[in-house]
Amino acid sequence: MAVLVVLLLATGLAASFVWLFQRQQARAGARYRSAAALAAAEAGIHRALAVLESVAPDGWSPGHLWRPSGHVEYHRVGALDARSVVSIAEEDDGALLVTATGEVAGTARRVRARVYLASPALLVGLYATSLVRLEEPPAATVVLPYGHGIGDRPWVHVAAGDGVWFATGSVSINDPSVRLPIGPGPADPPGAPRDAPRAGPVRLLLARRAQVLLGWDRQPVELAFLRAAGIHVDGVVYRDETLPPLPQVDRAYYRARAAANSLNAPVHRAAGEFLGDRALADKPDSVYTPAELRQVLRYFRESGAPPRLAGVVYVRGGLELVDRARLVIVDGALVAESTVHLIEGATLEILHSPATRTWPGLVVLDDGALVLAQGARLRVHGLVYVSRLVDAGDGVTVDVVGAVLAGDPRHSVRNRAATVVIRYDPAVMGTPGLPVTPGTVPVVWVAAWEEIP
Repeated sequence: MAVLVVLLLATGLAASFVWLFQRQQARAGARYRSAAALAAAEAGIHRALAVLESVAPDGWSPGHLWRPSGHVEYHRVGALDARSVVSIAEEDDGALLVTATGEVAGTARRVRARVYLASPALLVGLYATSLVRLEEPPAATVVLPYGHGIGDRPWVHVAAGDGVWFATGSVSINDPSVRLPIGPGPADPPGAPRDAPRAGPVRLLLARRAQVLLGWDRQPVELAFLRAAGIHVDGVVYRDETLPPLPQVDRAYYRARAAANSLNAPVHRAAGEFLGDRALADKPDSVYTPAELRQVLRYFRESGAPPRLAGVVYVRGGLELVDRARLVIVDGALVAESTVHLIEGATLEILHSPATRTWPGLVVLDDGALVLAQGARLRVHGLVYVSRLVDAGDGVTVDVVGAVLAGDPRHSVRNRAATVVIRYDPAVMGTPGLPVTPGTVPVVWVAAWEEIP
């Protein structure tokens, strides 16, 4: 009887062990198939990103126009056969939702990426269609990366179609000895350091015909001579073709967003009652004529109310901030159809939160320029896009977290004894309302990546 009891217990234990082993083996197989399905889904996302930057799978169609609803590709994941099913849908702000489903032996997992197609011009901290002029010391220009883990960006600090002109050896660019106070960026936590990090040597990208010039006589010089003169230049990358063109601006998109922006209606009501302007008091949107915006600025100046607007502000003309005037726009953008001029001592601030980080800061359309007179202050989160000249005068301070693009065909950027700090934020590649110029091969920026049910 004792032997039979022992045998019965041993049999039960053996059966339990076999059952547990089979369960563990089944679970391990399920985990392996699940991991393989996730790998197949991620492979589908990467394949889609590669196509968007090249050509479609048919071998001839432009890749950035590829919008499949169920493109299937087969993979080998270890010892398993897998397939990925890719779909791409367009969002209202220009983003693309790339969804890939990985399938392995009856197990499926899905991954979705939110991506933007951007102009290569948005990979540069300071982009000038023609000439960058640095003159009249103590002109100082600093281009730095913004954010953690992207110390190698921007890959190019300054790009210029006609070249970079150092009027004297006393002007500086990315001088590591210059310590500049800066404001917090859109993704900085409270109490973040207020000093700019130490600048590294600047990397220049020039078109084939462009030159590096020194002195008022504009003599072409070698980089070694610039470095010997104390100008911190790392290298010049020449291209056989011209620089990529500036991206287009969808003004209808920005105007529609401003027309739907009612966040400033309380300001209009208060300004209209203060100034006796009934039309302004009843104004619901944020599309302004220059006269309407002057009335709002007058209200801020005379009443002492906080000079603050919110959301997308669209001006059907130019903007002029008079002596020591101040305007702050939060979580939006300023889009003007003509020149934006900051008179001596005026201040313009366009600030974003993490939720609005990809919005542009300042967009100047048509033949408009950005003119900053003596002592003016410009602080912007996001892209600064100027169709013509950016001109910063004596004592001007510019603090940009994003990038600066200027499109004047003769002198795109002019620094006349100003202090310009540009902290390049790769989020500018997700700027909405900037369709890529036809014929330009876009770059893909992944704004978000997640697994979905």
